[in-house]
Amino acid sequence: MTTSSEDVLLQIGQVRYKKGDGTLYVMNERLAWMVDHRDMVSVSHRYTDIKLQKISPEGKPKIQLQVVLHDGSASTFHFVNHEGVAAQLKDRDNVKELLQQLLQKFKREVNKELEEKNRLLSENPALLQLYRDLVITQVISPEEFWSQHATQYTQKQAAQKQEVGVSGAFLVSYQYEF
Repeated sequence: MTTSSEDVLLQIGQVRYKKGDGTLYVMNERLAWMVDHRDMVSVSHRYTDIKLQKISPEGKPKIQLQVVLHDGSASTFHFVNHEGVAAQLKDRDNVKELLQQLLQKFKREVNKELEEKNRLLSENPALLQLYRDLVITQVISPEEFWSQHATQYTQKQAAQKQEVGVSGAFLVSYQYEF
């Protein structure tokens, strides 16, 4: 189910999704749900794709957590722990707390990526014009633009290296003579 670089941070059984019973996994980079007795993930959302999470209000008969994606779609998970409402609330709140921390972390990473892309566009007028011609007019998606048409700019950025200066150890060992 997971790759070697993807650790399961939290695993909650007895979670229903669209009338199917399964297990909810909170992992390093995504939230996933798998039907019981299957070895294939049925629902998988990368944290960068999740806009926000919602929980069912107190007093409601169903204990639920909903993740809303940037594209407007949503997935609702219903916690059905057989030990009762208290256990269902505990399961849901554990997922909610961890997910909240992870979403904040990934939101910062997305913001850094956007800042870098904006900087590249502002420093390269030809790239900006190409972006306007292709993405703004919806000829291609932004992801396609950055992966196919802007690679020479992003690779230049990665290839730039800082020039070697004078070693700090050398500066320390220098002595003044009067």
